[in-house]
Amino acid sequence: MTRARVRYLALLVVSGFVTGCAGDVMMVNPRTRETAICRESLRGLNPWSQQEACVGDHIARGWTRVPGN
Repeated sequence: MTRARVRYLALLVVSGFVTGCAGDVMMVNPRTRETAICRESLRGLNPWSQQEACVGDHIARGWTRVPGN
């Protein structure tokens, strides 16, 4: 294998481990017990953009994260 291929393979492996940390976040409205799920975006490739916007929006409206998520 050439060095470029080895570096590319290493980059793919590292990005797979890093993006594997993200997951769906369940939110709950403490007054009504209604739940909503903020899903990870792009199968974990960019988990912080849309998901964190969803979580932030729910928190601003008084929702909380479900413990264990």
